[in-house]
Amino acid sequence: MEAIFIKATDVSPEVIFSPGDKRYSIIGSSRPESPSKFYGPVIAWIDENGEKNLNNTAIDFKIDYFNTPSARVLREVLDQLEKLHLKGVKVSVNWYYEDESAKEEFTYEFASGLTLPINLIEKN
Repeated sequence: MEAIFIKATDVSPEVIFSPGDKRYSIIGSSRPESPSKFYGPVIAWIDENGEKNLNNTAIDFKIDYFNTPSARVLREVLDQLEKLHLKGVKVSVNWYYEDESAKEEFTYEFASGLTLPINLIEKN
């Protein structure tokens, strides 16, 4: 199974989707010029490989900052995970947040309408 490893830059997060290590994370700031192009391989990977590789797995989202275009595409990533969840795949999200306002923003902007298990974890 092919893994995804994307190194972080000043404008894009590190992405690791590694079935061999059972490690799945998106970490850093997200404001790439084309979020759809950046996250396209992640969405495709989830669509093509999620049922087989993401059962009994949590995906860590440690995103320090995201702009509005990135927010839309991050919601698409969560929607793909929601589809897996509705098919019976036991996948969950660990969403790390800085403060109470960031937690509220996530809950309002991203989590509404999702039945996917989401663990909100305050960063230390």
